Amino acid sequence: MTPPAPREFYEAQYHFDEDVEHPNLTRLWRALRGLEPLTDAAFLDLGSGVGWATRLAVQRGSVTTAVGLDFSGRALAFARRHTPDASWVQGDGTALPFRDHAFDRVFSFGSLEHFPDLRRGFDEAFRVLRPGGLAVVVVPNFYVRTQQPLEFRATRRGWERVMRAAGFEVVRVGTDAGPAIFKNYRPGRILLRLLLRVLSLVPPLRYQFVFVLRRP
Repeated sequence: MTPPAPREFYEAQYHFDEDVEHPNLTRLWRALRGLEPLTDAAFLDLGSGVGWATRLAVQRGSVTTAVGLDFSGRALAFARRHTPDASWVQGDGTALPFRDHAFDRVFSFGSLEHFPDLRRGFDEAFRVLRPGGLAVVVVPNFYVRTQQPLEFRATRRGWERVMRAAGFEVVRVGTDAGPAIFKNYRPGRILLRLLLRVLSLVPPLRYQFVFVLRRP
């Protein structure tokens, strides 16, 4: 069977419904705190999905401007419904419809690795971030696989090469240990998430890296 094209997959098959019903706000907020202070910042959620990170930035972070961008109209329909006080833009993450230096903070959780042109995605994130601004990018380790059509994976060193090539300074690297263990009650999935949690205790085997980046 021919695999679906990326846009078809996200509009018809991706689990946005589950993301709406079972958000892991603690996990998202832990990553978002790498962008503090958020107060009065202009904030971009790049590859926002259903928009929970943007909602947190508005409600807990007190950002002045909050923009969520995704290329899936289905995801953005959910986002607009639960967070109408943010701006939602359907667009291409490799050709952002924003001026240079438009944002103080850029956030991307589990999105950039699925872009068709990874380097272009990082270049665009760098372009729209003001000098001195911060970005948090959460990306998978080399062994992580999902069912999404496009997926770039690398070691920590491999990711750092991509980010530095775009011009970013790596401030620090944290750990995202993966989905909640009891995200659902499928025994096989629970065991897998337990294993990922244990692996993430070993820095080279982190499930996902949380990169805090600065534009010099």
